[in-house]
Amino acid sequence: MNMLTHKLDLAPDVHDQDVMCIHTTLPAYLFVFRLNRLLGLSLSRSKEDLTLHSASYAFAVYEYESSVMQQSWRVVENRRTASHALDSGGLFAQLDQSAFLFPQLDRVDLLVCVTDLTTSIQKKIQQIAHVLSCYKLPKNQYKIKELLTF
Repeated sequence: MNMLTHKLDLAPDVHDQDVMCIHTTLPAYLFVFRLNRLLGLSLSRSKEDLTLHSASYAFAVYEYESSVMQQSWRVVENRRTASHALDSGGLFAQLDQSAFLFPQLDRVDLLVCVTDLTTSIQKKIQQIAHVLSCYKLPKNQYKIKELLTF
C-alpha cells in the first residue's frame, strides 16, 4: 500500500514579492533615506553589491526585514553612471556613461522589491520629491523577479 504524502513548503515564493520600477533623479542613497522617513523603515546598505560579469560596475543593494509587519524590503540600483575623463581638447572634459543591471529596463533607475505591496504604499512612494514615475514591474518582465531573489 502506497501512501500519498504532501510536502508543505514555507519558504517565501518569488511571486509573493512585488517589484516596483522607479524612475528618479535622486541617487539611490537619498531615495532610500526619504523612503525610510516616509514609511518608517530602516533600509540599510547591504555589505555586498550586485556586479555584472562583463563590467566593472557594482549596483548598490539596500535591505530591511520587518518581523512585526512580516515584510521584507529591498532597493536595488538598476542604473549606474560613471564619469570618464577625455584626453581630447574638445568642449567636454569628461563623458558620463551609464550601465544597467537589467538593460531591458533602461528607463528604470531603482527596483523596489517588497512583500505585500499595497496601492497606498505605491502612492506614497510616487509622492517622494524627484520621483518621476513609479509602477509595478510589467508581467512580461517577471523573469527579473527570479533574478532579484538572493
